[in-house]
Amino acid sequence: MLIAVGGQAIVSYAPRTIGLVITPTPPASRTAEAVRSGADTATGALDAALDRIAHLDPALRAFTTLLGTDGRAAAAAVDARDAAGRSGLPLAGVPLAVKSTVTLDNPAIAPLLAAGAVPVGITAAPQLCAWGMTDSEEHGITRNPLDENLSAGGSSGGSAAAVAAGMVPLAVGDDGMGSLRIPAAACGIVTIKPGPGVVPTRLAGDNWGGLAESGPLARTVGDVALALSVMAGRPELASVGAVPGGTRVGLSVMSPIRLGRDLVRVREPWTRAAREAADLLRARDLVVVDTTLPSPRDPVLYLARWTSAVARAAEDENLPLSAMERRTRHHALLGRTAFRNGGAGDGDTRWNRATEALRTEVERTMDTAGVDVWLTPALADLPPEATDWHRRSWGRSLWASMRFSPFTPLANVLGWPAVSVPCGRTVSPAGRDMPTSVQLVGRPGSEPTLLSLAAEIEGAGA
Repeated sequence: MLIAVGGQAIVSYAPRTIGLVITPTPPASRTAEAVRSGADTATGALDAALDRIAHLDPALRAFTTLLGTDGRAAAAAVDARDAAGRSGLPLAGVPLAVKSTVTLDNPAIAPLLAAGAVPVGITAAPQLCAWGMTDSEEHGITRNPLDENLSAGGSSGGSAAAVAAGMVPLAVGDDGMGSLRIPAAACGIVTIKPGPGVVPTRLAGDNWGGLAESGPLARTVGDVALALSVMAGRPELASVGAVPGGTRVGLSVMSPIRLGRDLVRVREPWTRAAREAADLLRARDLVVVDTTLPSPRDPVLYLARWTSAVARAAEDENLPLSAMERRTRHHALLGRTAFRNGGAGDGDTRWNRATEALRTEVERTMDTAGVDVWLTPALADLPPEATDWHRRSWGRSLWASMRFSPFTPLANVLGWPAVSVPCGRTVSPAGRDMPTSVQLVGRPGSEPTLLSLAAEIEGAGA
């Protein structure tokens, strides 16, 4: 089937028959409360999650491994506590999915387990987390629970699909150029990429040369805030309060990838979502200003940071070029050669100077417009077809990733926190009802404000 939008063909595939019945699971906070009160057990919550995985994951391929031994041991440890012991566990018995980029002793994961979360399984990611679609030669294709014809996004696509399908209420991923926000928006759930140092983590390539952070994915802003508070060791983050007085929001819907014109087009459902979110915030007596988010003056800045980060990760994991998929090999080789010097690293380099210039311009624009937070579409289009992108050329995977996700890299390059939250609806080419989402980006330390704004959008759109 060839689908044309505005005269441009965007998707070509034979639609699959959708046979999944997605039943939302209780929020993580409600599961934890039930286990703490004794109304449920951690073992019971784990068994229910495993049943859902057995039913849904053969079609979606969100998980690469189930953690039977670790999960059973963690659930038993929670259930062995008395009521007083369970009362101190903010995530008592909550089934947790973990992206394949981290181990259970990673400083981003260990606090969640100490808080009572129960690890259920490891989730899929594309090779070296390089792409906006989750598929690989090793594991196959991870599909979107809302429309199996579409990718779940990437690179934390397995984690997002697991939450969106109701297999688990909480998952962890990481985000180097949008790898949390892309799949969250593709699957209609919530996430936050925290600012540097908020959540301690260990990721390949020195955290992708400082670009990548770990963060939670969940169905609600409240669950994301709760998980972030645990991961960061900052209990106050769990309480999503009112938006701070005087907060002003800058709305920008223009494509951020421009070479004299909009190289990547932003489709109408996503501009509509951002404008709808702006109207919801205005209805809450917040000031929203139409302005334009600056884009890099150096047109290859994002590519330089992206490819060199992948090259650093490959070296850190001792993965030779010969063991890489076709598209990833080209990406890493480009990062090793053309962009090696400072693409994702320290020092006085062209790329770091370009980053500083971009940060200065973004801050100057914010000061001139008098805004504290940026509001943009989270994506520019539906996620690409769920197919074997790993067998296709570098250029096709590059364009597929860029075409639907031009907004996310900015926060990574600046080192600023960013949230993705659903707002609005659209329809997929196969006729499936799909969410659209918006992104909120703020200066370092603005995580509480971003979560408060996301909660306003979530509550108003419910």
